[in-house]
Amino acid sequence: MDDALAWNLQADLAIMNPTTPGRVLAAARLAGIGADDLVLDLGCGSGGALALLAESFGCRGLGIERRPAAVEAARARIAAGGCGDRVEVRCGDAADPGDLPDGVTVALCLGSASAFGGVEGAIGALSRLLPPGGRAILGERYWRTERVPPEFARDFSDCVTEYELLSIAREQGFSLAGIVRSTEVEFDAYEGAIWAACRARLRADPEDETVRDYLDRIQDEYLGYGREYVGWAMYVLEGAD
Repeated sequence: MDDALAWNLQADLAIMNPTTPGRVLAAARLAGIGADDLVLDLGCGSGGALALLAESFGCRGLGIERRPAAVEAARARIAAGGCGDRVEVRCGDAADPGDLPDGVTVALCLGSASAFGGVEGAIGALSRLLPPGGRAILGERYWRTERVPPEFARDFSDCVTEYELLSIAREQGFSLAGIVRSTEVEFDAYEGAIWAACRARLRADPEDETVRDYLDRIQDEYLGYGREYVGWAMYVLEGAD
């Protein structure tokens, strides 16, 4: 499926991941985000998390997002929240963000590890972009068990266990300050919202085989093994001083 269409099917979600605004705020509190922080959001999507943090904590922010439609949506959301003077959104590649302003203290990577080739690449990028003592929030799916059937594991080759994630974080100089874990209820709600968006598309155009095939595939994945083997959480990481 075209990446722009896949994003569009999630565009109405407050947070484009299987979590809630309340849980994002909980992770931010664990990271100690405040008005003095400059938050870098790598792969910010439609800006839901960045706008929420700016509105709730008074921090400044910079979002990097490669999809032009998502950039426009993020800018509109941030402006509507009254944070346009403190938060900027750039159209660009999160894996190659270019020149960044001085003073970045916190970095987010929520559901965007694939832009870096997986969790290891994402944590490495967070380590490089942050100053000593910087804080990061990585939100990603994880294997809930090491005993995942190989035929399923191949479909999510960039997924790791939480112990593997911890080991990678330590190798990159981070310590784990906390975890905010999504529940199955939240995962169900996230998947269900995408299914509903697909069904709405199909009601408007019953001949859209691209959307029909996508809906069949993600339902097969989720109910076939995703709900049993895959979790999603935000990991609050702290760099060494």
